Amino acid sequence: MRNTQAAIFLCLAYVIGLLVTFNPWVRWGLIIVAIPLAWQLPRRWKQSPPWQYLAVAIAIATCASIYLEWRVPKIAANDISTYVAATAERGTTQFTIVQGTVDSYPRITRNQNSQFWLAATQLNEIQGNNLRPADVSKAVSGRVYVTVPLQSGTGLQPGVEVSITGTLYLPQANANPGGFSFRDYLSQSGGFAGMRGVQLRVPDESQTQQWSWGKLRQRIAAAQVKWLDVPVGPLVTAMVLGADAVDLPFDLHDRFVRVGLAHALAASGFQVSLILGAILSLTRNRLSPVAQSNIGALALLIFLGLTGFQAAVVRSVVMGMAVLIGLRTQRQIDPLSSLFLAGTLLLIINPLWVWDVGFELSFLATLGLIVTVEPIQAKLDWLPPTIAELISVPLAATIWTLPIQLYVFKVFPLYALPANILTSPLISIVSIGGTVAALVGAILPIAGSAVSWLLYLPTWLLIGIVDLFNYLPGASFAVGQLGLWQLIALYGIILGVWVVPKWQKNWKLPLVGGLLLVLLPLAILKTTELQITALASKDRQILVIQDRGQTILVNSGNESTARFVVQPFLQQQAVNHVDRAIDFNPNLPALNSWQTLDRVIPIHNFYSIGNSQTNSTIKFETLPIGKTQIFDRIEITALEASPPIFQIDIPEVGQKWLAIGSDTGDLTQSAIDLQHLVPAQTLYWSGGRLTERSIAKINPQVAIAATSNPDPETVKLLERKQVRVYYTSRDGAIQWTPSGKFQPYLEGDR
Repeated sequence: MRNTQAAIFLCLAYVIGLLVTFNPWVRWGLIIVAIPLAWQLPRRWKQSPPWQYLAVAIAIATCASIYLEWRVPKIAANDISTYVAATAERGTTQFTIVQGTVDSYPRITRNQNSQFWLAATQLNEIQGNNLRPADVSKAVSGRVYVTVPLQSGTGLQPGVEVSITGTLYLPQANANPGGFSFRDYLSQSGGFAGMRGVQLRVPDESQTQQWSWGKLRQRIAAAQVKWLDVPVGPLVTAMVLGADAVDLPFDLHDRFVRVGLAHALAASGFQVSLILGAILSLTRNRLSPVAQSNIGALALLIFLGLTGFQAAVVRSVVMGMAVLIGLRTQRQIDPLSSLFLAGTLLLIINPLWVWDVGFELSFLATLGLIVTVEPIQAKLDWLPPTIAELISVPLAATIWTLPIQLYVFKVFPLYALPANILTSPLISIVSIGGTVAALVGAILPIAGSAVSWLLYLPTWLLIGIVDLFNYLPGASFAVGQLGLWQLIALYGIILGVWVVPKWQKNWKLPLVGGLLLVLLPLAILKTTELQITALASKDRQILVIQDRGQTILVNSGNESTARFVVQPFLQQQAVNHVDRAIDFNPNLPALNSWQTLDRVIPIHNFYSIGNSQTNSTIKFETLPIGKTQIFDRIEITALEASPPIFQIDIPEVGQKWLAIGSDTGDLTQSAIDLQHLVPAQTLYWSGGRLTERSIAKINPQVAIAATSNPDPETVKLLERKQVRVYYTSRDGAIQWTPSGKFQPYLEGDR
């Protein structure tokens, strides 16, 4: 085994050791199987690595898995989250004053608040309504995810000591399939508590630093925005320093991501290659290799500081340093071994990056550029070289990153390849020009603004192309949640095409195999599925009914719920359009949230219970009271408009649901209210009070309350009748299937 092969082999062993920590049974199972395999493999396979290498690889993988577990952030005895947990057990919301040091630069959230990390040191409880500290004071530790009003966070920078008044909370686990787990996100960043600040105070105004990387970054961003305005200015800055270094408008960021151009907003190897290429071109034949490497290293370190030490940039800078070492020593550096060594070095520094999607995509894209561009260009030799390169570079990166994208995001951007081909020249122009403008703006802001102004036209054209692809039908195709076995199989096919010459010649067969691997299980699911899901939402009841590829969505919640609860669930379920949308509210449908959802997942028909509503973009038809609407195997009958009551009937499997809207009231006394109630196996209600007569009329077997605090008397009445009661806020989304089983999403978590 050659030295480069041995290095790559041992690096892979380390990475595999990190990856198998997702499941302890898998980790120890692989180790148990690997030991006898390492003993027998060299005897039965001539091309096998020697048993000594295999033994070392097993030892490295074992140490890597132990090392990662040791590096996972853990809650200290005096962590501020332990105080929050104790307060939560008392059932009170306690205002507190938390003192600490700002640990990150503030960012603007979608709700237009300012967010930053705080390293907490002291906690005081508030006494009375005058916001004065009480006697309860304690020293604490731990990072806190803080949000404060936008103006309060202006000008903050790491290292500044602050005092924040507000409420602490524990982040919640993801309560819906496909959703974002805020708790996991915080724990991966070393934090276990959040704080909603209402007041921020800087005790010592003189502690603000005169110079910092953040201030220099803000100076560059301000220079580029001055003459370009928003959103062109922030986009230029994001394409140079990365989206994490500037507050790019969220709608523009989402549009780039939707068409597969997220990499254009991430500082990575592309910018590093531009910097090195420019420096080496300008200094060639003028300076010695040592001087060239020194200037290049200095430029890379400056770039690293400006971008905020992001994982993908660190990887790229490490690889760039390897190139400079080769230049300095007059030796040729193998790019493949350099990539693996750089990646392994970073994962030794921070093994948790192995689960960072940005790091994974950056590494795999670079791997694709190293090993796949040339074979693709060889297949495209009938095209002009420039066009062949425009196609081969994004295609090579896409091949290696696509399985991870499908597995994590559950969406395939249909126009990613043509979008990358068309925008590649513009991205290069803006990135190179933006880098020059950033360097000039760091020294003389007005000159940086002038240079940035020259980029207005190409940046405007870039945004126009992105918008064009966003407006095309089916800009993204949801494939649903891939299984881990599918992810492994897809990368097995890609690796096979890379290392097996026969597969390279007959590449169409592996391509068809990969497509079938993703689409065949999806097609089978869509022809057989039947399920009803009550999603967990804080603001409204939300039901998703799926029947053999048809989808009925009842309510969308507010705009935030539509974006972060409903949309991820539909994509996780491989829903690419909603056939029918029903809004509970008879007078004011949630137009903004429906429009937000409709832009990403088209909705064919809109209905409301009550009077029809018309908007410039959406027309709601009325579901007539008392008339059954048949949608394939699903029958829906609106029984009352106020409060909204309707029945879902699936005669084929003998299942009936009765849904009672959130403005229901007591349903006391009246035969009028009772006459709108019908027997049903499942009651889905807002959690308000129901009388014993109404419960007897419905006679449910299962009741689902769309709240965290259902009426206790109603719950007692239901439990007395041996009705199984679920709370969506406690149990997460509740999913019913024809087997008759109700599956709470957070059952394992509880």
